[in-house]
Amino acid sequence: MATNIKLLLDTRRARKDGSYPLVMRVLHDRKSINIPLGYSLTEKDWDSKNEKVKKSSNVVENTTRFNNALHKKRTKAYDIIAHLDDEGKLAHLAMADLKETLTGGKKSEKKTVFIFLENLIAELKKARKAGNADVYGQTLKRLQSFRKGRDLSFEAVNYTFLTRFENWHYANGSSAGSLSVYLRTLRSAYNKAIKSGMVSKEAYPFTHYKIKSQTPVRRSLTETEFKALRDIALEQGSPLAHARNMFMASFFMRGMNWMDMALLKVSSIRGDFERIHYVRQKTGKPFSIKISPVLKELLLPYIGKEFGPDDFIFPILKPSDPPERYADIIRNRRKRLNKRLKDIAALCDITPFTIYTARHTYATTGKRKGVPTAIIQESMGHATEEITQTYLDSFENTVIDKYDELIMND
Repeated sequence: MATNIKLLLDTRRARKDGSYPLVMRVLHDRKSINIPLGYSLTEKDWDSKNEKVKKSSNVVENTTRFNNALHKKRTKAYDIIAHLDDEGKLAHLAMADLKETLTGGKKSEKKTVFIFLENLIAELKKARKAGNADVYGQTLKRLQSFRKGRDLSFEAVNYTFLTRFENWHYANGSSAGSLSVYLRTLRSAYNKAIKSGMVSKEAYPFTHYKIKSQTPVRRSLTETEFKALRDIALEQGSPLAHARNMFMASFFMRGMNWMDMALLKVSSIRGDFERIHYVRQKTGKPFSIKISPVLKELLLPYIGKEFGPDDFIFPILKPSDPPERYADIIRNRRKRLNKRLKDIAALCDITPFTIYTARHTYATTGKRKGVPTAIIQESMGHATEEITQTYLDSFENTVIDKYDELIMND
């Protein structure tokens, strides 16, 4: 892709004195930009063939020095363009951005991957989409670790970059599952950047690089394990008893996600503990869950008489916690909860499990009891979750309630 730079008079813009602006015209990919050089000359003073001021001209004090300065400007521009080409940025650089680079203009920070992700995370937090903000935040940290703090342009994210990132990820002992999450999140951000005009769609790197899909291994409790967890004697009010309550509450709320549990407020409870209404953070879909007697028994100890409608039901977030830190706080308290669930598993002599196991246990319990897969799928992974919810949305709440009773009652 050839680039040519010429020095000439811009005869389209005549001055009152009959002179024309002296410009450096950069022709690239059949497009051109003019960079003003800060001088105006008449045609009799300019040697258009040799692209320099004529020696006979008296518009400058020293024509040789002036022409040398022009030559240096053109050489510097060629050097900058060659550097951009070496980095693989030139092919996808918009002409306006090329002009900004050549003139030494301030680069727009929002056009870097890291700044774009930071802005996106801030927008998600403002929209109270803490779960999505957390995923983007973890991806940003991972990329920054790979780059050792060096910034990253969208154009630099190509097939070679993605392959190097993949190799580095595995070399550090990380899993294929987490790599898939990071790359899918980066791909999502790249698509948003294209739509926002941050980068050309021709630069899209995921056409040839394919993200490897991996079916996650999901843990669910067997009937025997579930009963062992439910019936084990734990000191009332102890951290372990609280951990079990959180697991059971998640199960009896159709495997509610930990993030949604953390953000669940008293106002989500409708009527006299009749239903729970909430919108799932991850998908934005509304849910309406019938409160069973066992769920009501789990909820009541957490709701004091002084609680108002805007108070959180579960002691995961505190009223003093700033919203911008919700994602970090929720993640840290999930880790603490999972450690306690591991301790309970040891007491019950069963395989360790996490709070997410409640979600999968709800699904597999439904299947064991004959609930149609149109209502509850065996797997509650992201790919099948949307399909499952599509079916759920098509049934009346009374139908779903009936199957809830099957799952939740022994």
